[in-house]
Amino acid sequence: MKRIAILSVILCACLVSPSWPQQNRGTLHFGKQSVFGHRITKEIPKIPSAFRSPALTVPAAAAQNIHVWDLGTSSDGTWAEAGGINDFGVMVAQGDAADGDNHLFKIELFGPRARQWSDMGALAAYEGWFNWPLIADSGLIVGYAAAADYVHGFVWTGQSGKTDLGALPELGRNNSEAIAVNKLGTLVAGQAWSDTTAQVYPVAWTPSIGWNGGRLNVTWKIHPLPTVKEFPYGFVYGANVFGQMAGAIYNDDGVYVAALWNPIAGGKGWKLIQLPRSKDWPDVAIAGDINEKGEIVGDVLSLDFVYGYSSLWQPVDQRRQTYKLTLLPNAWGLPNGDTAEGINDVGDIVGASWDENFNMVAVRWSTKDLTSVQLLGFPGDWSLAFRVNEFGIATGTYGGGQCANECVAAVQFR
Repeated sequence: MKRIAILSVILCACLVSPSWPQQNRGTLHFGKQSVFGHRITKEIPKIPSAFRSPALTVPAAAAQNIHVWDLGTSSDGTWAEAGGINDFGVMVAQGDAADGDNHLFKIELFGPRARQWSDMGALAAYEGWFNWPLIADSGLIVGYAAAADYVHGFVWTGQSGKTDLGALPELGRNNSEAIAVNKLGTLVAGQAWSDTTAQVYPVAWTPSIGWNGGRLNVTWKIHPLPTVKEFPYGFVYGANVFGQMAGAIYNDDGVYVAALWNPIAGGKGWKLIQLPRSKDWPDVAIAGDINEKGEIVGDVLSLDFVYGYSSLWQPVDQRRQTYKLTLLPNAWGLPNGDTAEGINDVGDIVGASWDENFNMVAVRWSTKDLTSVQLLGFPGDWSLAFRVNEFGIATGTYGGGQCANECVAAVQFR
């Protein structure tokens, strides 16, 4: 997922300011895929034979009988990137608009407003590298936007509009970003950071409901999440309704450990669990999306983020304290650093696989057959699937063909 070196790129010394210029849209800038910067190299070292496919991979085949929504960009936009989708077929995206700023958009795949882009407003905070918005089944949307001189995590609802989630100024972390939300919209998580460092710290937000002026009012409380001395930094990429959150902790040497935060009984915070590492790829392990079964997808990668595999962590005890790691196959049997981005409760896993030339193609794996990988049939010359709902609809971004920059699509594969 992932996932990133975002943390060393997105938050360089000068953090976002609403006045940051737009970068050249001729180059990809995926927030969770800054790994692109590592992959576009003049020389790719030869792959050791011992590091080839982790499992017997059945031949990859394009999905049959799929339905494709080629959504392009907004009517006055030149680029767009897909975020998440809920079980009602409502997806979110971000892209540019006529004012030159990056905006948040909502797109319904079904009903009278099918395929129409609803502009949720300018984010006014262009980081150059950023994460994509998500939407809960409740309709709550999470992401980021400018707040005075900082970037803050925000939530959007149809009732109250945009709400600033705040940061941790008392800890010197004036910036934040909401990256994860559970299905009910009752737990939001992400990261917070200061103006003077590129390092980020894991955080979560929880809501409380009260009366204000005779009306129900929702307020959000921010919680710093635990890390460990050896890995003092971290971020969250996924959350479920049981209060579990998945992401990574890391250190100044660039070593990442996949992390799970389990809720402590009585609302007393969260306990950090370090997920298993790969023997062959011990330096970078980043967990991403998590489903209601506690299954987690992510990546294990080489220290330079070039090689490795998509990964699946599954609980082996009922309390979800202990996990096992499975490396997911590359569609071409290569350790090209694939990315697993989303997982649903049925066990569909979506992301992207890289071929021998490091071309990226949207794919699907399944927990029901961990030796197979399926091409999803997105449009364009390259593609990435980001999230998948319970009905087998995957959202993603593609480029090439009739798409000059990045464009949005969705695919239903079952």
